[in-house]
Amino acid sequence: MKITTFPKHLFWSYSAAADLPEQLVAEQVILYGDLDDLFRLSDLVSMDVIDTANQKIMARGRWKKRTFFVNKIILGK
Repeated sequence: MKITTFPKHLFWSYSAAADLPEQLVAEQVILYGDLDDLFRLSDLVSMDVIDTANQKIMARGRWKKRTFFVNKIILGK
């Protein structure tokens, strides 16, 4: 997935022309994106990809408020 549709600060360690897996893009946007980025992500990738990325982040034991927000607002759980 091309990352050019998202702000550069979300993918600071990647080339601007990088073609990354959807799962990695979803994780970066969930962790560091703002509301517009999260809604843009939900338009670009499936809810299953977002859910998988969110579950992976939740398993780390951090970012509890962020993952709760994604579950309620983006995924509608």
